[in-house]
Amino acid sequence: MQIELIEHASLTIPRKERFTIARGSSEVAETFWVFIHSGGLTGQGCGAPSEVTHETSMTMKESLKTLVKGLKDFEFHQPHEVADRMDKLLPGNPSAKAAVDIAVHDLAAQVAGLPLYRYLGGSRDRMITDMTIGIMSTRDAVDRAVRWTKQGFRALKIKVGKDPRADLERLRDIRAAVGPEIEFRVDGNEGYTWGQALSFARAARELNVAILEQPVPAVDVEGMRVLAESSPIPVMADEMVLTPEDAKKVRWANAAKAVNLKLMKHGGISRAMEVDTICASAGYRTMVGCMSEPTLSIAAGLHFALASPNVRWLDLDSHFNLASDPSSGLEFKRGHLVAPSKPGLGINVQWPG
Repeated sequence: MQIELIEHASLTIPRKERFTIARGSSEVAETFWVFIHSGGLTGQGCGAPSEVTHETSMTMKESLKTLVKGLKDFEFHQPHEVADRMDKLLPGNPSAKAAVDIAVHDLAAQVAGLPLYRYLGGSRDRMITDMTIGIMSTRDAVDRAVRWTKQGFRALKIKVGKDPRADLERLRDIRAAVGPEIEFRVDGNEGYTWGQALSFARAARELNVAILEQPVPAVDVEGMRVLAESSPIPVMADEMVLTPEDAKKVRWANAAKAVNLKLMKHGGISRAMEVDTICASAGYRTMVGCMSEPTLSIAAGLHFALASPNVRWLDLDSHFNLASDPSSGLEFKRGHLVAPSKPGLGINVQWPG
């Protein structure tokens, strides 16, 4: 395959509801779209900058310009060759690279005539995803939890990290409202000290929480190590794992029991596969999560997750909170996200205007 033309565009999408976590809150999602043309086919991808990856709208625009110029007429046989080329062209900037990498995978799977998850070696076509509940009043959180579970969600991801006591009260009230069958996943987004996190975990143990995600700052490797050893709830690393080298450091330090993978922070599917392989070798099960992303890149995360036997959890829900989304094609059935059966990502994009 040869990259004949790359087009890219940005789109600010308003959220249906303001989204708040320990690090801050937002009302919009900044998205950057990539379209790669080759042999009469078009591969589609999308990236979303965040402070986790140290990217902004401005850096996304500039990095995409560099990548487009450097990939003009590039020939490749496998998508990872494009990922290698991008790393030679530009250090860092994983969300920009993810947009290109997703489009390349979409294109390669279309050429093969297979849905992307089958092109990657997978066989299952669906997984249970959670719905995230941001930091808000206990009453509002309970209302949202009840609403989402009534719509079919069988797992909830509850954001904490500002006030351990208030967080615990909110968690208890949500559990009382939705019952014991709904799986709970709790995400601290680096908001606690390790002492607060350990106290919180011990108190929340009775609430049947599946995982406690990145409760302390990413730089606090020792705090994560202590928690991984002492917490009654399995501790998951997120913000501290962006690259394969980061995953190795977590493994050497025994600083987690699981890892959250995100295409945006790793640089796309190619690099996420490398991180997942390292996690699997360490015995760390993984979750595939997302940033503020539309259906197109959510679908890419789903296809990747379906192809990996090491992926245990799915946290792909950001598209449900977008007021408008030019991409469509994912089904939600009985708590599961279902991958399209068409070749490639199988997602339709209708550009506004």
